Amino acid sequence: MRRAPSPRPLAVHAFAAILLGLAAWNLATALWDLPAQEEILRSLGLGFEWNRDWTIVASSAWFTVELIPIAAVWLVASRFARGFITAMAAIKVVLILSNLPMLYALPGVLVGQSISLVAVALLYTREANAWFAKERDDPAVFD
Repeated sequence: MRRAPSPRPLAVHAFAAILLGLAAWNLATALWDLPAQEEILRSLGLGFEWNRDWTIVASSAWFTVELIPIAAVWLVASRFARGFITAMAAIKVVLILSNLPMLYALPGVLVGQSISLVAVALLYTREANAWFAKERDDPAVFD
């Protein structure tokens, strides 16, 4: 994989900054109140005995999972990562619509989810589409 050509459109910079900021905020929130995060993980019913250490590991792993497609889009203009992020956003919309009563009780969660959906929409602006459409050198072809 080669690094994407510069300059990146402002929409791509904004996408990466917004989602990276939200991911860092989520990690900081989880690490700030480990007992609450441990309870959230326990409520998922995964049958795993959560403790402080595993809560830190799971929260850090989740941050890394969020970081990988952001980096793939921003660094190498991965069309696959853009499609993957879009598919995850579509699932998020379905989940938001199915849990609206709960989200009214937690407006911060609704705001955060809405901001992340706007960030994904930035990947489909005219400038971002043109940037993704640029032909890249095929690394399998040698000169």
